[in-house]
Amino acid sequence: MILNSGKNKIALFLGGSIVNEPSYNMIGAGSSTVSVNDTELVDPTDRQLFTSTTFPSSQKITYQSDWNSVEMSGTSPLSEFGVIGSAPALTGSLWSRTVIPALTFDGTNELRIEETWEVY
Repeated sequence: MILNSGKNKIALFLGGSIVNEPSYNMIGAGSSTVSVNDTELVDPTDRQLFTSTTFPSSQKITYQSDWNSVEMSGTSPLSEFGVIGSAPALTGSLWSRTVIPALTFDGTNELRIEETWEVY
């Protein structure tokens, strides 16, 4: 879900303001219900720069980030992720947040997150 903070940044972006554009997918272990008023992950554990940004159609953008098995080892459970801008460490105001059923990583699993936004 694109959050209110993300919508506010999109409006500033369209108006010509450069405001900490989306740069990272962040993962975490929080499991609370998503609200448009969320501004951060409940329990952030790691983040990755986008490894790919694509435009599947004129009104869509897909942000992709990848974690290898070494990075994911001990990162359990994974139950939330979101898009943030550039910020130090595990901080930054979220553009979007998604909660999923908890996933467990045992050191042999890799992770790819692809988040697609559509403007309509």
